[in-house]
Amino acid sequence: MPGLLRSSCLVGVGIALIGGAALMASTTDSQGHGPVARMVGIERPYLKVLSVDVAPSEVSLAWSGNASQYRVLLGDDLAKPARTIVTTEPMARLRVPQAADPRGRVNYRVESVQDGATELAVEGTVTLLPEVPPRPKVKRTAPEGAVVKWKPADYATTYDVAVSTSKKELPKKVKRLTQGGTAFATDSLKPERTYWVRVRAVGEAGVSRFSPPIKVTTPPAGSEFSIGSWNICSEACSGFGGRVGGQAAQVHASGVDILALQEAGGERVGPTTRAAFSGGPKNLVPAQGGGNSRYLFYSPEKFTQLGGGRWSLGHGRWATWARLEDTLTERPFIVVSVHLLSGHKKNGERASEMRSLMGALAGINTQDDPVVLAGDFNSGTHRSGDTVGPIVRSSGYSDTVEVADETQNAQVNTGSRRGDQAIMSHDHVDHIYASSDWKVPAWRQWANLSGTTYVGTWLSDHNMIAATVVLERDEKDAVTAPSEVVKVPAKARKDVAPGTVS
Repeated sequence: MPGLLRSSCLVGVGIALIGGAALMASTTDSQGHGPVARMVGIERPYLKVLSVDVAPSEVSLAWSGNASQYRVLLGDDLAKPARTIVTTEPMARLRVPQAADPRGRVNYRVESVQDGATELAVEGTVTLLPEVPPRPKVKRTAPEGAVVKWKPADYATTYDVAVSTSKKELPKKVKRLTQGGTAFATDSLKPERTYWVRVRAVGEAGVSRFSPPIKVTTPPAGSEFSIGSWNICSEACSGFGGRVGGQAAQVHASGVDILALQEAGGERVGPTTRAAFSGGPKNLVPAQGGGNSRYLFYSPEKFTQLGGGRWSLGHGRWATWARLEDTLTERPFIVVSVHLLSGHKKNGERASEMRSLMGALAGINTQDDPVVLAGDFNSGTHRSGDTVGPIVRSSGYSDTVEVADETQNAQVNTGSRRGDQAIMSHDHVDHIYASSDWKVPAWRQWANLSGTTYVGTWLSDHNMIAATVVLERDEKDAVTAPSEVVKVPAKARKDVAPGTVS
């Protein structure tokens, strides 16, 4: 705080240094300010320190006396003072020295000089203001908190931390660390907000100015995005060349951030699929590792791919997986595009494939990352003897259509779409299963209906589905041990005495 002064009336016992056998006595002045040094029976020599003022860059002393000249010394060792000044005026300003004492105490002496000899001297101790701390550094942010650290400031016993939403204005109250230290942790912020943090040092003489502010932006509590899944029947259904453009247009219009495709073509049709579904408003790109007619696409603006590949599940079936990292939460997760064997009497084969998939997934998910399984499972709760659902649910997954806060066209069967009449049975063979890490605000099926009749262009024998999911930040990112603080006014008090007289 520029220009901040800490003042106190300081007086001392003069020490007669002149020759002869004159007798010295200590008395108190009429105002009760303390002892005054004078000669018995005469008024000279006379020396009395009136005040010691401490500013960030200088120490000022004022005194009364009747000498023609004064010498002022300041430092740890007055035999070898750090600062010395000779003046004829009863005041002096000295540049702040470096104190060896960790709390900032340095000694001073005012000498009355006559004809080059010291007649009287008054000594005392002054406590320097603490140094201004350097700009703090952000070590960690969380949706509701942050941790900042800074280098220690000279003569500080603790620190005040100012947290505000303005770069220019301070809050009325600041937080004083009760345990000292050079770090501040808080869990009282709000997600997706920008704050400015300043630090000032607190010492025995008062407080320093605040450091330059550091910008702290808290991340969102969670990341919301959409994961779509679609069996596009590229080769098993005729006319893919005429349908793929409409399929890609629907995907891009849907705004999905991740897309899992099944029956999307191999060596012959695969390049067409990858080209058609890439791009769009979300700039979708194919995930590395896709193939065998199972593909994954994702928005590189929201995610970074960390790994990926394919698993053979048996019976000629495959699954494609990708490990992505969410940009907002910096949290990795795994998404899988699945297509199990078809046929009403293939429950045993599908169970075997599903067990193979879960085993392969466990092999790569050693960190227990969140998982989404999306695709055509050729199985659902509507089928007697369903063996897939129990395996998925026993592993901690939920069908997003069953747990979503809102659904659209959930009553329509996602498959068997060769004719114009929709099957309004709530039966689904296409699923988006999510592990317990996810929240599911919404689920949707694209079924362009007039009543129960499909209208518009026929695109596939399955309908596209998508789940809106929320991935929260990992709990380990939270600030769990906030600093112990007390609130104090941001405006510094001026009643701290910086010096004493010995």
